[in-house]
Amino acid sequence: MKTCKYILLLLTLMITLGSCGPKDKSTDMYSRIYEKYKDIKSYQCEMTMTITSNKTTKQYKLKQYYKSPDKYKMKIIEPKELQGLITIYSNNTVTTIQPEIQGKFSLLNFNPIGESYIFLPDFFEAYFKSEQTSVTTMGNKESRYTVLKADIPGSNIYRFSQSLWINNTTFLPSKMEVYDIKKKPVISIIFDLIEFNVQLEDKIFDID
Repeated sequence: MKTCKYILLLLTLMITLGSCGPKDKSTDMYSRIYEKYKDIKSYQCEMTMTITSNKTTKQYKLKQYYKSPDKYKMKIIEPKELQGLITIYSNNTVTTIQPEIQGKFSLLNFNPIGESYIFLPDFFEAYFKSEQTSVTTMGNKESRYTVLKADIPGSNIYRFSQSLWINNTTFLPSKMEVYDIKKKPVISIIFDLIEFNVQLEDKIFDID
């Protein structure tokens, strides 16, 4: 139960799409990014996620799947003690499954507002909804990134703001971070591999 509760806290999902406020610089790049990401149909990715608290830092290798409008799946690859643990959100239900112990925990009629910060649709919905946003350009001549940053609605001091780094050449996400009120990163995600608009069958999100 402790593992399920921990994963549910970190890996749940989605807000309501708001409207986009005015941005500062990098207007052309932002417009192109907006057009690419405003209506994400599906994606699958592999990522490395680092979670930092005041006592520990833990790293996870994950596989993530998303299909519009509201189907999500997360599978842990590493560490070994959590390998194979799956969290699925579909039809207003969050289910966490641990195959090794044949354990399953479901939460029905779950309202995930403000609970998840590690899915791209979550980021953009929070970004479009936030009144405090910015667009900046970072990097060097070889690697340039457009960095979108916004406060997270709700004023949680441990999950206060977030940023997404998008490669200016490929327009693919490179890094996503969540910061506390002191601007220290508490969640850091590196996108190792990502594919958009892939064909994902509904059965991927089924609960056996």
